[in-house]
Amino acid sequence: MIKQKIGVIIQARMGSTRLPGKVAKKIYRNETILDLLLNRIKLSKKINEIIIATSKDEKNAFIIELAKAHNVLFFIGSEGNVLKRYYQAALKFEIDIIIRITSDCPFLDPYIMDEMLDFFCSNSYDYIRNVDGKTPYPIGFDIEIFSFKSLEKILKLAKTNYDKEHISPIFYKYPDIFSIFTYNETNIKVIDNFRLCVDYKEDLILLKKIYKKLKKKHKDIDFRFSDIIEIIEKDPKMMDINKKYKWREKAIK
Repeated sequence: MIKQKIGVIIQARMGSTRLPGKVAKKIYRNETILDLLLNRIKLSKKINEIIIATSKDEKNAFIIELAKAHNVLFFIGSEGNVLKRYYQAALKFEIDIIIRITSDCPFLDPYIMDEMLDFFCSNSYDYIRNVDGKTPYPIGFDIEIFSFKSLEKILKLAKTNYDKEHISPIFYKYPDIFSIFTYNETNIKVIDNFRLCVDYKEDLILLKKIYKKLKKKHKDIDFRFSDIIEIIEKDPKMMDINKKYKWREKAIK
């Protein structure tokens, strides 16, 4: 059996409209959002490559330099057509199985990612994800896994700008073509009004607060989702910081 090449592709850009330059924001001392995310992903025992897929905007020079500093691959592609950017990045680096991550999720759990990867490789689904509005995982722990063959298919099916800007909705548009699975670890606690991505300044304030507490318990960055839950349960009022924003995305169907 031919061994498949597994790659994490992180979409990242500096031009966020809600929080410009968010990936370069400091989360703890001189550590940026993207620094933490990359270091967390490097804890994975399963992946072969980490690729940052950014766009041609000159503002993204910071992202390219950070990729070099972390000794990870980078790809420069279309600004608006994220789907094409993913396809070209995967094609260039010969990735067979793609793990899609967005750059505003610095607390991503690499252990959950590895568990999902094992599940994907042991089954015959075209696309799996863990955050869909029904699982206990909050926004900010989003992990999507699909094959390069599936990516080729959705590239041909994408017709609208929305299709090209996003990736996952296309899988749900064609249930007769793609087999989909939502990964759900049932023993995880569900906490309402819970979001851990960085879209707004309030999100960043919350994550800084949580990360500072994590650093007291874990001197390195090897913490689990359960550690975050424990912190929130001890100080639930901290969730008020960003509660005015949507806490969990709706299921895509």
